[in-house]
Amino acid sequence: MLNIGLVHGRMKPQEKQDVMMRFKNAELDLLVATTVIEVGVDVPNASLMIIENAERLGLSQLHQLRGRVGRGSTASFCVLMYKPPLGKVSQKRLQVLRDSQDGFVISEKDL
Repeated sequence: MLNIGLVHGRMKPQEKQDVMMRFKNAELDLLVATTVIEVGVDVPNASLMIIENAERLGLSQLHQLRGRVGRGSTASFCVLMYKPPLGKVSQKRLQVLRDSQDGFVISEKDL
């Protein structure tokens, strides 16, 4: 059985903190979250992030989100999912994330 937590922006700060602490302490196997986890989250054991509708987010935002995984010694992955068909502009934008880990390069392309 999986232990699953949920974090979103309409939760009270203490509720969010409690769920995040449970995830950090490995009491939760899976965390489902909105972009509220974009900043200020450090969970070294987080190794997989799946972002739905990635084409709807900015490149800098996607870069921040993928930075939430891979902080520990375990290999990590960030999977960007999108709704097809993906236009040429969106394809080029998401390709930037595939090609670069450099936040400055990514932010320049996000303008």
